[in-house]
Amino acid sequence: MAKLNTAWGIEIGQYAVKAIQLERVGDEVRVRDFAVIPHVQVLTDPEISADGDQGAAAKLAAILEMSLAALATQKQLTGQKVVVNYNWMQSRGFARFAKLPAVSPREIPNLVRYEVDQQIPFPIDDIEWGFHAFQSPESPEVEVGLFAVQKEPLAEFLALVGEKLGVEPTAVTLAPIALYNAFAFDRGIPEKNEPFVLLDIGTSSTDLIVAYGSRCWMRTFPLGGDNFTEAIAAEFKFPYRQSDALKQESATSKYAKQIMTAMRPVFGDLIGDVQKSLQFYESQNRGVKLRNVIGMGSTLKIPGLRKFIGMQLNLEVERLDHFERIAVEGPASADFAQHIVGFGVAYGLALQGLDMAAVNVNLLPLANVRQQLWSRKTRWFAAAAAVACAAGALMFTRSVLDNGALGDVVAVNAAQAEVSSAKNFQTQLTSKAADIGSLSKNMVQLVEDREVWPFLVHDAVGAVAAGNSADALGDDFSALIKAAPAGSTRMQTRLRDLSGVYKLNSKGERVIEVSMDLEFSGPDRENQLGNTVCKWLEDNARRDAAPYEIVNVQSNNSMIANLKVGADGVLIAEASGDSSSGGAGGTTTAAADEAQGFNRPGGSFSAGGGAGGSNFGGVAGRRAPTGNTAVQRPGGRLGGAGAGGGFNADDPTLNEGATGAGGSNFQRPSGEQQSQSTVDLDKIAPIPARPGVYPPGSTVYVGKVTFEVKLKGVVPAAAAAAEGQ
Repeated sequence: MAKLNTAWGIEIGQYAVKAIQLERVGDEVRVRDFAVIPHVQVLTDPEISADGDQGAAAKLAAILEMSLAALATQKQLTGQKVVVNYNWMQSRGFARFAKLPAVSPREIPNLVRYEVDQQIPFPIDDIEWGFHAFQSPESPEVEVGLFAVQKEPLAEFLALVGEKLGVEPTAVTLAPIALYNAFAFDRGIPEKNEPFVLLDIGTSSTDLIVAYGSRCWMRTFPLGGDNFTEAIAAEFKFPYRQSDALKQESATSKYAKQIMTAMRPVFGDLIGDVQKSLQFYESQNRGVKLRNVIGMGSTLKIPGLRKFIGMQLNLEVERLDHFERIAVEGPASADFAQHIVGFGVAYGLALQGLDMAAVNVNLLPLANVRQQLWSRKTRWFAAAAAVACAAGALMFTRSVLDNGALGDVVAVNAAQAEVSSAKNFQTQLTSKAADIGSLSKNMVQLVEDREVWPFLVHDAVGAVAAGNSADALGDDFSALIKAAPAGSTRMQTRLRDLSGVYKLNSKGERVIEVSMDLEFSGPDRENQLGNTVCKWLEDNARRDAAPYEIVNVQSNNSMIANLKVGADGVLIAEASGDSSSGGAGGTTTAAADEAQGFNRPGGSFSAGGGAGGSNFGGVAGRRAPTGNTAVQRPGGRLGGAGAGGGFNADDPTLNEGATGAGGSNFQRPSGEQQSQSTVDLDKIAPIPARPGVYPPGSTVYVGKVTFEVKLKGVVPAAAAAAEGQ
């Protein structure tokens, strides 16, 4: 049997299997053993998927089998507590966060079940899920983290792990949860009144965790070290394995500048995703100021990447080089230190096995948990059975004598049990009927509310019109706008995007959360949206003809970004010390739109044109193709026109034709892996520039107005839950 004070944490990653065994000593832990088993082939290698989906699945399973079997051969796992992270094929699980009203702890599970139905994009019968409630004395609100995986791939994953390790895991959880648990314990985050940002750049994805006191928030986006390798492979036309080796040796390679230039677009995508996620967190948690970032993952070993991330985010980035509460001494210390950047997840998994995790979420199927409990109690059942047999033999005679007298009592008890069971079934039937009625009524109301969106579009147009000067609403205002001087006081507002999300609030009221992305110009940057668009929405909040009521109108002034109109009409972000425009030398993402940037077809938004800035064109958060070096992103280039803009190939011999430091038209010297021909897409299929509607040299702003529309009618099921609060 396993010792209760030891546990193995095993992280199954895309590059290797990492394991660590911890022993509990009072309130502390110590490392008893560890191992790192690299896969014979990186699981993201494109060669694996060359045979189609079925062939790729078979190859991935075979590679994992070899690594797990090697670990089981090297380490004694039989009879041990083992906790693993879920990582199967392309499925990594789901993590969502929702805020609940102030309720008693016993009412939280009922509300959580409703949130799981709304937040997880799969039927609840097809998933294994769990949750953790984050509460603090300072706030009456309850924030819950919802975590889920699909049942079918989870069963395949557990079958493989159990067969090759020779032991069934006692718990399965997600890597971001384990990472938070590791640092909550190692750095004492719950006891500190300061937020920590954990950034784990893995092989195929990046985990971002914000930990503040007893609460945490996490997000995973599909961009990691594999994307850097692909960029190098596309640039140098090398196979994947050779490109991966070149990435690892980039610091000492004679092609260091060429390698950095090839990886430049991926740097931009990574920074864009991280920055948008952090800005979204700050917008949802007013008053929280993020300062420190702890970076992990072998990808962070790329020369200059840590410094680049810190400069762009304007945060101090610390690369993990040691843990504070665990260490390895002796001959194995050097090996442990070499791999320490990748042991965070395994550390947290082992802590969960020791019941020392701050967030204890176990996604192991209930049937497996029950089976393990029965297995552990088998020997106790055998002993109890022996005692029962002995006692039964002694009491046999007495039971025969009393049997006749008890016959009537047994019959009465059986009848009462049947009546109780019938009442229970009747209660369940009534509850199901109420749920079905609520669902059908909600579906009918959705059809009846089909006139809502025409009203929303009409109101959006009316609100935007309120933000325009009278001459900007005429049929021929283009010439007036172009002829206006740069300092003109004319107000002009344009609608870039209109979107909405339908949901039920805790009171059973049906609402649509509406977001308007706006582009505007005028003399009053801070108050124009509030005094025009928002005022129109507030003045027209209630109307007899409208099928809804407008509530919670917000101008979101802190999310406004400045844009400068260039000579060619292109909008370029201004470098400014103002936090609303990205910070000096920082990367600006317009209005920190979490779902997507302010880029739209017909124009681009280039952010961070100042010193040390970075210009990102196209749609924020998406990678541009890297297979053709002659293709550039619309709207700008990473590195900007200023000095010191990150990773710039500023050697004129390597950058023929580039304009200014940090130019993006990189060309290799002749004879060095240069392709025989390049294609200039701008000549073959030129893309027309955005029509100029602002005077060159003027300033334009982008912002976001949000509001809710409360529809008529209440959904009974949700209303009943609210009454029970």
